[in-house]
Amino acid sequence: MPGRSITTRSFQSAAWLVVLGLLLGCGASQPSLPEPEGSASEGTHAGTDSGSAADAGAEGEPDAGADDSDAGEGPKTGKDSQASEKPGEVVQVGSVRYLIMDDRAVTLFEYSADAAERYAKALNRFRERTDSAIRVYSMLVPTSAEFVDASGYESMNDSQKEAFAHIDDGLDPAIVRVDAYGALKRRAGEYLFFRTDHHWTAIGAYYAYVQLMDTMGEKPIDYGRFEKGTIEGVLGSDYKATGSAKLKAHPDTLTYCLPLGSYKYYAYSKQDKPLEKKAVDPRYAKLGNGAYAVFLGGDYPWGAIETGTANGRRILVVKDSFGNALIPYLIPHYETIYYIDPRSYGGSLTGFLRDRDIQDVLFLNNSTVARNSSVAESLDRLMESGRE
Repeated sequence: MPGRSITTRSFQSAAWLVVLGLLLGCGASQPSLPEPEGSASEGTHAGTDSGSAADAGAEGEPDAGADDSDAGEGPKTGKDSQASEKPGEVVQVGSVRYLIMDDRAVTLFEYSADAAERYAKALNRFRERTDSAIRVYSMLVPTSAEFVDASGYESMNDSQKEAFAHIDDGLDPAIVRVDAYGALKRRAGEYLFFRTDHHWTAIGAYYAYVQLMDTMGEKPIDYGRFEKGTIEGVLGSDYKATGSAKLKAHPDTLTYCLPLGSYKYYAYSKQDKPLEKKAVDPRYAKLGNGAYAVFLGGDYPWGAIETGTANGRRILVVKDSFGNALIPYLIPHYETIYYIDPRSYGGSLTGFLRDRDIQDVLFLNNSTVARNSSVAESLDRLMESGRE
């Protein structure tokens, strides 16, 4: 179910300040409504972002396999005072709070109005600085905390739906919104997210891909046409961050869909070295970077997929790791697919567009963009580096 209303949260924060002021003898002045502060930036690791405590629950700056800079103290456990009669345990690792239930963990979402507004402004700035003929799309991806019954933990879990509405309201009308939230909400009872990892599954990403195609006026590929495979016994990033015995007893099954059509895919390292990869390959799950690395081989600063679809269409996906599971579905629709991870890419975003005659740009990020400002700051940096 959706989390706590962000309007309610702001009201509660203001009310607490009034009470505190009265207690301190300062009640004569009326406090203004404060903007909730965001969490500290959490990191991911370069090359991939699955299966690592570094990326658990948040999408920040990739950092070569290092643990989250805030996670050095190790997990802290405890039951929230509102949840004394509700099964579940809150485990905090650095700034990230996990709610561990019977068979799964979710990352509790703490809204930051400042982060949401900065992300919207970053996309607007990109829209202003690019050719008006380029079509720009925004896809905001919710995380699993939005679709579980977290009754009793409302004070720790804000509404991602309302957070996304705040971002969407601030976007330039020329930026097309892709309603991934609605596509997932309509199928909330399905296996859309992993239980032991913070990412969505291949079917969750597929529903968002269908919504993208519908928004673009394209016909999506039927799910039944994809050749599929499975990997059993997956213990993902949430398990590695918390070490929870409950999660260990309920491992995930990762289903993957092999791309349709021919293609060549190169991922580029931080040294800009091209690495030939597969867009989906179960062997990547065994390379120590976590099972989610089956998609694109994990996270890289940028990549390019040249397909056998000779239609002249080119798209750039500016994404966090959630984009990895969706991008392979685009292969039948585009001649060339580029992606950039703004957390680690060091070049110019606008220059990248100019050099490659790209017609479509999709910004695909999860709810962390309404939680901390690290992605917005990275986008601003990439646009400033491209100014002449």
